[in-house]
Amino acid sequence: MDSATRERVRQQAENRCEYCRLPQHASALRFHLEHIIARQHGGSDNADNLALACPECNYRKGTNHAARNV
Repeated sequence: MDSATRERVRQQAENRCEYCRLPQHASALRFHLEHIIARQHGGSDNADNLALACPECNYRKGTNHAARNV
């Protein structure tokens, strides 16, 4: 995915984890751009299938099919 897509997702999320709403500045660890629907399940790299996630939420989700399972 390109840098413009990454920046768009970060701006839409207001630099907060889209699951627990933790602000990026409150974490010592870098947030991840992750797929809402994993690529292995047919998800794309489009911005509408990407979410900004703190490491804890990202790891908790793992390869689950949909982010709503977090």
